[in-house]
Order: sequence, then C-alpha cells, then structure tokens
Amino acid sequence: MSESLDDLRQHIDSLDEQLVTLLGQRASFVRRIGHLKADSGTPVFDPGRERDVLARVTEINAGPYDDTQIQAIYREIMAASRSLEEPPRVGYLGPPHTFSHQAAEQHFGRLANLTPLSSFSDIFDFVDRSPRAWGVVPIENTTSGTVGETLDLFVTRTVHIQAEIQLPVSHNMLAPTGSTGWDRVYSHPHAIAQCRGWIQHHLGATPVIEVASTAEAARRAAKEETAAAIGPLSAAEAFGLEVLHQGIQDVASNRTRFYVIADKPAAHTGNDKMALMVAVHDRVGALHDVLSCLRTHDLNLSFIQSRPSRLKPDDYIFFLEMMGHPDESHVQEALGVLSESTVLTRVLGAWPVQN
Repeated sequence: MSESLDDLRQHIDSLDEQLVTLLGQRASFVRRIGHLKADSGTPVFDPGRERDVLARVTEINAGPYDDTQIQAIYREIMAASRSLEEPPRVGYLGPPHTFSHQAAEQHFGRLANLTPLSSFSDIFDFVDRSPRAWGVVPIENTTSGTVGETLDLFVTRTVHIQAEIQLPVSHNMLAPTGSTGWDRVYSHPHAIAQCRGWIQHHLGATPVIEVASTAEAARRAAKEETAAAIGPLSAAEAFGLEVLHQGIQDVASNRTRFYVIADKPAAHTGNDKMALMVAVHDRVGALHDVLSCLRTHDLNLSFIQSRPSRLKPDDYIFFLEMMGHPDESHVQEALGVLSESTVLTRVLGAWPVQN
C-alpha cells in the first residue's frame, strides 16, 4: 500500500528533528574551536579548512542533491557557524544586488557582515584599516579580460590574497512589468562589453547608457517607464522588474574571477596557488629571465599580466600566478633568485586551490 502524504511528512518531521539536533551538536564544537582561535589569535575565516569541508561533503554526497546544491547548503551552515564566533566583515563594490555582492555572499554566506563600498580603492582601504576584515575584488572576466584597476592597487597596498571566487555571470534584459518598448537601456560598462553582440543585434540604435553598477541600472529602469536595464536576476527581484530575456551575454560560459583579500596571508595547505608582483630592469631579456627562473624551479605559470609601473616611467610591472606556496622550499629558492635579479619581487598572497 502506498504511503499517504501525512506519512511522508511525518518522516520529514522526524528527520528534521535529527538534523536540528545534529546541527546543534556541530555548533557546540564550532564554539569550542572559536574559543581556541580567540586564545591563539587565529582568524575565524580559514579558507583552507572550508575548502576541505566542501570537498569532503561533495565526495560523500549520494544525491539526490547535486554537488553544487550540497555545497551551497554547507556554505550557509559554515556561515551560520562563523556567526557563532564572529561574523566576518566583508567589503565589496556596492551597491547590493551586483555580481560583486553575489560573489561575496557565495563565499562568505548571507550571515556575513557584507559592507557595500563605492570603489576598489575603498575596499583595499577597508581591509587595511579594519582588523580581521576581508574584501572581494574582481580580477578578470572571461569576456572582457583583466580588471587593471585591481592590479594597480596592489602596487601601493600591502593586503594579502587569501582565496579566489569563480562566479558564473549571466546577464539579463530587465524592464518594468508590462512595458512594451524603451528608448534607453542602462548598464555597467563591463556588462555592456560582455553583451556587445546581443546589444548590436537586438537593440539597434537604442542608446545604451553606462552607469556605476548593474544594480543602479535596475534601479533607474524601475523608475522610468520607457527605460530598461541589463543586469543580474537578483537585481530584477530587488527592484520588481520583469525579466524579458535571460542569458544575453555573448559567451555562454561567461565567468568573473574575484580575489578575497585580507590583512594576513592564508596558511599553507599543500595544494595552493600563489600570486607575485615583479618589476623588472629595463633591459632586453628581463622578462625572459623571470620566466626561465620559474621554469627551472618547476613553477607552473597560469596567469601573467603587465601594467605600467608607477615606480618609474616607461617601466612595467608583471603580475603572475602559479601553483605553489611561499612556505615550500622550491618556491623560496625561486623567490631568492628573483629578488636578486629584479627591481622588485613581492608575494601578493597564496590561497587553497578549490577541488
């Protein structure tokens, strides 16, 4: 005989009782860990440990939740656990309902103390002047490329990269409910660049106006009957807009990578990526020597970007990413060689690689 709806709900109620009890037991251990961290001055947020927890629950996940869903559940559990110790303070490029906001929420959870700031410089300053604070800043997008302003700030600031966030970025055409046409479209310059092909094909001569954020674009469209916006689904929900077209970005796999910055480096986990800033002498072959040093010491380069130097006109600074951690002996040897042959070599941070 098949079970009734009431029978199935009773099973769920019983499981909920067990889950709440187990979560309470987990929280008691979190509090004990929090006391130990407080006594030793260890930061509450440990990206290596959280990576390992997510990897373990993914490994033992037997469904029907898929891996992304089970990770999302555990991110919120860990966020709630951190709030028992000390909710992390996190600065991001505001306002709320932007992709930067989504990235910060994805990494730190909804219970974190998320603080919208008006510029990348403000985020770096927030981390510099606020003990045990973090910042989330974009570094590159698969369509529009590297965010040079973020790299430039590492030249004058001493923050450390502690983690990275990979955020799928889906842009959408938003407009007031029931609107049948518009004479202008608002969006952020990066969003416009990432939807250039769709805009040219579908909007024709309709003016596309740059504003400070996709959230600001949605806010303006909500107040103007003949305006539309390009932005995330969260902005549509926040400002009561209708989603006219979804996924209008030119590259379906469009993603933005963010750095998580802090005032202290992350601990060595054994599976890390690191970032360097290198200023080279103005001579032929200087960059070649840097790359040769990395190759000689078995450091696999995964990212390189040049920026004009603020230290000397006509010079350039190179930003590099590779597998490894400054605590590893072969990395230390490479850094020693580089420091002797370059104008400047500085480790910007090392962070656990997501499994």
